[in-house]
Amino acid sequence: MTKPKKPQPKSKERIIKAAAELFADRGYHAVGMTDLQKAVNLGRGSLYHHFSSKEELLFDIAKAYIFELCQEAEFAKSIEDPIERIQMLGSGLVEKITSHQAELIVCFREVQSLTKERLKEVLSLHAKYENIWKEAYIEGAKSGVFREYDGIVLKGLLGMFYYSYVWIKPGTKLGAKSIAGHLNDLSLRMLKK
Repeated sequence: MTKPKKPQPKSKERIIKAAAELFADRGYHAVGMTDLQKAVNLGRGSLYHHFSSKEELLFDIAKAYIFELCQEAEFAKSIEDPIERIQMLGSGLVEKITSHQAELIVCFREVQSLTKERLKEVLSLHAKYENIWKEAYIEGAKSGVFREYDGIVLKGLLGMFYYSYVWIKPGTKLGAKSIAGHLNDLSLRMLKK
């Protein structure tokens, strides 16, 4: 009996994943389209059929991650309890970091390599995402659960989550749920009265 073949990811998804891994490992500017061709075993024409430039790839990597986080965060807005909302936001962010680490490394390290309009679009999505955290914090303060809103506290809290990509190791024994639990506990200590 022959083993069923695993479904292969679509070419575009495979290219994005390979590009993210190469950019994360070597840096965006050190990787050429020829390197990417070799990594995905596609000819130049096939590669350019999906992406017109290396910057378009970087844009897709950076935009996809923050767009997905914004969608998940929009759902979190329906949660009335500010503590639960913050925990859901934190857990979602850690899950995204652990499951898409190469993409997050690229996004945080290389996003400034985007040209003006593309950079503006990605930064606008980041601002939208951070604003959802801010709203949860402010609503928690209004209800008496959290201390008065402080923008520096929010930036510190988000930085704690964002930069976990630096120390979270792929396949870590702790797992996303455990890491999120620790970071959520720290968040609540920062926010509660």
